[in-house]
Amino acid sequence: MISNIKAELRKVFTVRSTYFILAFVLGLEILFGFYGSGWRVNPQDLHNPMALSDDVTAAINFVSVFVALIATLLVAHEYRYNTIMYSLTLSKRRSRVLFAKVLVISVFAIIFTLVAGTLSPLLSAWGADAHHLHFVPQTFHYGTLLWRNLFFGWGYAMAGLLIATLIRNQIGAIVALFIAPTTIEGILSLLLKRNTVYLPFSALHTVIGQGMDTYRNAITPLHAAMVFSAYLLGGGIIAWILFLKRDAN
Repeated sequence: MISNIKAELRKVFTVRSTYFILAFVLGLEILFGFYGSGWRVNPQDLHNPMALSDDVTAAINFVSVFVALIATLLVAHEYRYNTIMYSLTLSKRRSRVLFAKVLVISVFAIIFTLVAGTLSPLLSAWGADAHHLHFVPQTFHYGTLLWRNLFFGWGYAMAGLLIATLIRNQIGAIVALFIAPTTIEGILSLLLKRNTVYLPFSALHTVIGQGMDTYRNAITPLHAAMVFSAYLLGGGIIAWILFLKRDAN
């Protein structure tokens, strides 16, 4: 299993797309954190004791799709370039390959979320200070902020990994990753109304209180996390069975 984990780590950090995405996210954090929420901060936000806490959630909500994209590419690249057969051939069991991907992306997503969430308020405060502006003393509910944002970042990454494992096509997986939370669930919300919060991505966004949130107060963040976890578990079992049964090519 250790060899499988090392192999997946090499796959994540030896493809250029990972570094392009990370550099792009860093650039966005600087642009929207330092400049947008700091240098050009709304004067009203300077008097909001929750402003920097809200910046954390907004940043995670925005950048988590990129770690999901990295997770998607980890699987989709192998099918696109037909290297998946080497991974399966070198491993005694197919399950080890899939579980190694889940473990590596889980750790990567948690670290990614922690770094992005930490940088956002720091950049905002730095940008405001550089413009000779100062926020009032800020309040952070660390426990709540930590679990909600870590779950959101990890959940989005797992969703990307799951979609890629099910579809096994790079373009199709990327398209599905971007249209499922918006277009598909947006259309379904017209039919489901208040029950929209029980859709997977709507539930995930409810955990942090953002997204398609007209009825987000219908369930608590903890309940929403359980709803999303149920989708993830069910989809994961299906993906695992298909991964074991379907041809690698």
